Amino acid sequence: MKNQTGKYIKYAIGEIILVVIGILIALQINNWNENRKNTSKETQFLKNFYADLKANKVELDRVIKKTEFTSKSADSILKLKAGELASLSLMSYVRCMMNATGFTVYQSQEGTIQDILGSGKLDVITNDSLRLAIGSWQAHLKIIREWETIDKKTYNIYSDYLHEHANLYKIGDKRELPIDDLLKNQFMNDKVFLNRLRDRERIPKILNRLYNNEILRLDNLMSQIDAELKK
Repeated sequence: MKNQTGKYIKYAIGEIILVVIGILIALQINNWNENRKNTSKETQFLKNFYADLKANKVELDRVIKKTEFTSKSADSILKLKAGELASLSLMSYVRCMMNATGFTVYQSQEGTIQDILGSGKLDVITNDSLRLAIGSWQAHLKIIREWETIDKKTYNIYSDYLHEHANLYKIGDKRELPIDDLLKNQFMNDKVFLNRLRDRERIPKILNRLYNNEILRLDNLMSQIDAELKK
């Protein structure tokens, strides 16, 4: 009887051990599958994010050229006023005056990053520095957006001045100039015009610097992503 009881206990213990081992193996397999899924999600996210960053660099190149052109156009007239530029023909003056109305915004691709931030699955990114950079994405863009809003205001104020004082209706198929030499001289002695023109030189220049800094940030992010994908 004792032998049978002992055998039963040993059998029961063996069964329990097998069940525990089975549970542990199942948990291990489940964890492995979860890790594999997360790794797959992370890889896909990083690939999509890299593609977005690449597109954003192209877009940044556009706005960098645009803001530089706008700022330099306004600056040419200001240099003429300061005596740093010998002369500007009426045609060149009008060109600079009109080009100073240039306005644009950085149309960034944010689909991938909005998906992961919106889903609350930022922790799928295992690289700490990358996760931090992605988490602070909107903070960096906020500064740019604030200056773009200021740029839009100065653009509107400057454009309103031109609509009120220049003969913009003459610009058309006949290529007539909206101002003559007399009006040009009046503009050059009007501090309201010059102040508004200064804004069109200064704000786009600030944006240009922010856009160039953003290029460097994207380059750094792309390098980190590339290194992570090669692991």
